[in-house]
Amino acid sequence: MALGMMIVLGILVASTISYVTSNSDSANTSNGRTNAFTLAEAGMNDAISKLSAQIDSNGDIVGTDPKTPTLLSSTTIPYPSVSGSVTYSGTIDANYVWKITSTGTITHGGQVQKHTITRNVTVYPTNNGSNANSWSRFYQNSATPCLTIDTETFVTNVATRGNLCINNTGAITGATTKVDVGGTVVITGPPVTSPAHSPSAGVGWTAPTNVYSSDGVSATNIVAAASTGANQDTTGFGFAIPSASKILGISASVRRMASACCNAVQTITTSGTPTGGTFKLQGTPPGGSNTVSASIAFNASAVTIQAALVTIYGSGNVTCGGGALPTGVVCTFQGSDALRAVNTMSQYSNSLTGGSSPKSVYAVNTTGGSLAALQDNTVQLLKAGSPVGSNKASGSGWGTSLSTVTYGTAADLWGTTWTPADVNASNFGLRFAAKNVVTGSSTASLDYVSITVSYTDDTNGIGTPGTPIASANIGGSCTYNAQAAHTPCTSTDHVYAGNIATVAPASNPALDMPTVDFNYWWKNAMPGPKHFCTNPNPGISTTFFDNNASTTSGPDKSLTINGEMAPAGPTAQMPNTDYTCQVWSIPPTSGQLLGELSWNHTTHVLKIAGTIFIDGNFRFDEDGEVVNYFGRASIMSSKDDEIDALVCAGGTGTTDSNASCLSNMASWNTSQNMMVLMSQEDNEYDQGGTTCSGNTPPTCYNGHPPGGFQGIMYSTADCLIHQNFQDSGPVICNTITLPNEGGINPTFYPFPSTGDLTDGQKYSDPSTSTHWLLKLGTESG
Repeated sequence: MALGMMIVLGILVASTISYVTSNSDSANTSNGRTNAFTLAEAGMNDAISKLSAQIDSNGDIVGTDPKTPTLLSSTTIPYPSVSGSVTYSGTIDANYVWKITSTGTITHGGQVQKHTITRNVTVYPTNNGSNANSWSRFYQNSATPCLTIDTETFVTNVATRGNLCINNTGAITGATTKVDVGGTVVITGPPVTSPAHSPSAGVGWTAPTNVYSSDGVSATNIVAAASTGANQDTTGFGFAIPSASKILGISASVRRMASACCNAVQTITTSGTPTGGTFKLQGTPPGGSNTVSASIAFNASAVTIQAALVTIYGSGNVTCGGGALPTGVVCTFQGSDALRAVNTMSQYSNSLTGGSSPKSVYAVNTTGGSLAALQDNTVQLLKAGSPVGSNKASGSGWGTSLSTVTYGTAADLWGTTWTPADVNASNFGLRFAAKNVVTGSSTASLDYVSITVSYTDDTNGIGTPGTPIASANIGGSCTYNAQAAHTPCTSTDHVYAGNIATVAPASNPALDMPTVDFNYWWKNAMPGPKHFCTNPNPGISTTFFDNNASTTSGPDKSLTINGEMAPAGPTAQMPNTDYTCQVWSIPPTSGQLLGELSWNHTTHVLKIAGTIFIDGNFRFDEDGEVVNYFGRASIMSSKDDEIDALVCAGGTGTTDSNASCLSNMASWNTSQNMMVLMSQEDNEYDQGGTTCSGNTPPTCYNGHPPGGFQGIMYSTADCLIHQNFQDSGPVICNTITLPNEGGINPTFYPFPSTGDLTDGQKYSDPSTSTHWLLKLGTESG
């Protein structure tokens, strides 16, 4: 029994030792394989990192060209701590696809464990600026003219290579908004005009303070004949113009009159030394007709001449003194002709004899009445109590009843410069004086003086004190209204940002316009000039894309018929016609759908996919029409784009006919629907000419249905966005014009992230591209 038990125990011990040894060997093998796989992964990551290190986030090559075949030559990296190593290498084919192989090796207990993995990495040629940040903004590439935001509000990133001008109530807002400006920023508030202010102090004339109110009680000044009157200085107008405002113009109103003055006076003499004979006079009394006097002797006395004039003017209406002839006889009109404008007398006939060509001579001292008695002598503004700038005095005569005359305008600075402090000062005011241009005295009466000032009001500008934008990188200075320019810009300039920096244009990559390779896509777009629809009966002619075989490079802009997305008249490509144009990887309709442009003229639904190239114009011309597009695509045109309709991204269904997006312009899904319109000539986006009833936004603005777009606008030329156009999406053009057309302005809405870009935005000709993007394939092994 003891012997049997020993034999059984021996067998059990031997079995246990064998089992433990077997499990240990199995564990070592498993660990070795795991470690080998881990080393292979490390080698693969190292190879991919070596490729990635050659390209920065903008796609620029910062190291070796990532297509260089020797870049991933065989490399072995030892890992002595685990008794292993990894060897990786890569080869690149004609399509710029790297095939990377990485093998991890572990040696343990005399056993060698290996694990090999492979992965493809494609090097794609890309455009400069092929990233969401470059495309998700409002951008002007030209350094001139100033990018002007007049009245509109932008809640989006804004960049311009030149200057930025924000006028009236224009503003840029949004807590995540970024602003990049290569030049200067000028922010000017809306022009406003103050109420008329009257003075609180006056000196100079008799009762000078009577000019405070328009009540018919006047300050007066007796102005002697042919002389200048006293100065009336009025001050204390009580303005409180904001200190940062810019003074645009000043006008002054004066209510004044002249007293009745000045009988008509005429002097009669003779010339040529007559020795005999007579002459006759003629004249027209007020309200009468031309009448001839009795004969007057060559040496008549003043009394004789006065008697002769009774024939014309009636008894008692003329008195004459001086003389006798040839000494001057001065005749003054009086009686019923006093203080009246009189047509003075002239020679009717001449029978004088002797001497040398004798004749009667007339000097008109005044024609009478009060209209020409007083004129302005001084109408000048006072700065710090002293007259400055232009004298606005008029040569027109005053009337004999109170009337108001205004000097200057809302845009007239009177030949000098003004600050709010100048105008707000108590000694700012007006100097006024009259002059008498006749022989009799006249009284000047000044009932009321008022001054009106036009200036730029406060406005927001960039950000607000409560909600600053994220950042403002500005190459030059900032100026707010009439304040001095500042560098760097601050909240004093109404630039409110979490970070404000002065950045030279050459150091700011945000000032680069994203590029588009039109030449490449002219040859490769599907559908396009070189790749027509593959599906049967597309319902569209080849001339829609222009397959001119004689052109071998670049868009030739030879299409003569517009690519119209609406029944817009005789120039439309397919008025009132449906079409479905598709390009499949396996023609006619198998494999992968590479591109599509399909139009349903009944539902106004447009389906898009891929990159489409139209060698001519591309337009939505039907005023007031609602177009619903579905899909993501770049639509390139070699000429211009125009939108008069409302082009909405998606809708409530796949056949959403006339579902307007006006009630929620900012809400559209760029991952599902994103149209990128790209052109090479000038674009226009407006509301068209169709009319509607009333002014009931959002469907009708001032009698016109608005045009609008949910998508991306891009042009290497110039873009005009005006009238009541409604836009939600990036705008990227050489220049952007946003005219303020009498208070009618476009509206710009926030827009969702543009997400992944379309192929037309990202990719370019691999033979000429200087920017590249790495895309990782699936790992195997």
